[in-house]
Amino acid sequence: MTQPITAWLATLPSEWTAGCDVRAIDRARAAYETTGRHYHTWEHVVACVERLKTFPSVQPRTVFLALVFHDAIYVPGRTDNEQVSAALAHETLLSMCTITADDLDAIERMILATRDHHALSGTLSAEEAVILDLDLSVLGASREEYARYAYAIHAEYVPAAATEAQFRIGRTEFLHRMLAMPHIFLTAEGRHRWDETARANLAWEIGDLTARQGVLERWVSSIRRAISPP
Repeated sequence: MTQPITAWLATLPSEWTAGCDVRAIDRARAAYETTGRHYHTWEHVVACVERLKTFPSVQPRTVFLALVFHDAIYVPGRTDNEQVSAALAHETLLSMCTITADDLDAIERMILATRDHHALSGTLSAEEAVILDLDLSVLGASREEYARYAYAIHAEYVPAAATEAQFRIGRTEFLHRMLAMPHIFLTAEGRHRWDETARANLAWEIGDLTARQGVLERWVSSIRRAISPP
């Protein structure tokens, strides 16, 4: 992102940033500057926040603040990224923003929910569903944007957290699991905007990955899908 943080904040509804020191947002932005990031960058946050501007939300301020911090800590392959990001959000917002305990708790829950977007789908609050749909909205983007996203995810994981073969097997499994969902997005708005295009994009990437798999890889992938829970 080339524009100063203050210039970006000036483009947002004032109620989203009310009571927050600009240093709180800048601390989050700085966290995204760690090496090895290709998709989970500050640009991802900006894109999600831009979509929030036109997305129905009862508490857009809490969703905005959660988006700002949701990938602040990100190391491919780690299982505690969301937990550490939520802790950073809690400490920063508590010390630099005027915020209620309820809103702070809600922001932490939103960030933690991004670890697995569908695992808690039956118990999510309306605003948790909103942030999860915004976080995955790239799945329903144009094919060109989606291809850039898929390439960036690959660049983050290979070779930092997986070999080429491991990545293809794991990524294909994830994509098949997403396609098997009755709905990729959790809100009615998200389904209306992005579900159909997302399914086409996921199928395209599966085809691309499968075409680059050898016979053994394909066999391993099919076995893993067969034994994995739906």
